[in-house]
Amino acid sequence: MATILVILAGVSWGLLGVFLRHITATGLSPADACALRSLIATLILGMALAVWRPSLLRIRWHDIWCFVGGGCVSILLFNYCYFLTLQRTSIGVAVILLYTSPIFIAILARILFREPFTRQKFLALFLMLVGCALVSGIADGKPTLTLTGLATGLSSGLCYGLYTIFGRYAQKRGYSTATITFWNFLCSAIASFVLPHWGTVAHTFMQQPMLWLWVLALVVISTILPYCCYTAGLARMEASRAAVLVAVEPLVATLAGILFYDERLSLAVIVGIILVLMAILVLQMPRKTP
Repeated sequence: MATILVILAGVSWGLLGVFLRHITATGLSPADACALRSLIATLILGMALAVWRPSLLRIRWHDIWCFVGGGCVSILLFNYCYFLTLQRTSIGVAVILLYTSPIFIAILARILFREPFTRQKFLALFLMLVGCALVSGIADGKPTLTLTGLATGLSSGLCYGLYTIFGRYAQKRGYSTATITFWNFLCSAIASFVLPHWGTVAHTFMQQPMLWLWVLALVVISTILPYCCYTAGLARMEASRAAVLVAVEPLVATLAGILFYDERLSLAVIVGIILVLMAILVLQMPRKTP
């Protein structure tokens, strides 16, 4: 059951690009989508916790920096960079750049937590760099994304990786996953409130009522559902195994781009995607103990 839950989380996250493409096609910007995602997710999570276990809503205010970092950087800035990348390239390329996050986690963990940077991690870093170079289209002479797109894609991976770093600090202070998730989204919602022009957003919803369905799908299917499934699955299996299983996300995202938007990937880009996935697998392989 845990395996199914983690794979379901990866599938749900892989569909995020499909929902976003429909939302931005109505005229809303990535900033609008980020704000709506955070605000609605916060409302749903807050009401659920208030009914289920209100005690999980409480935090110690001197720990607020953990959630401000997790919400403003690891959710809001991550979403914005990722959504911008989705506008500049294919869904498959955008999500594989996002999946460079384990490499950033390994580097940051070395700096912040003194975790060893082993030969295994060096190999993963090398595979990731070569894979990203191929994904960018350098080998074909026909770049699949601009330098700006590459920068926003790698930035999304960095910000996504920081979620684990801020989350680790919060967990060390005794907070549950539900508390961390809610407060991260709350801080993200507060910070993102100033981004959209709400009059334009309201007008767009009035002109296109079906937009509500796509926004709710983005929030429920590709935000709340995967977080809940991944957290439930993670409680029943090793983190390294869960990280490998959830890597079904790039495959789902790539297939969604091909099926819904007729996106085509060159052989070099496919090889690049495989190298990045290999980097993730190498990073998750257990180290031999003497």
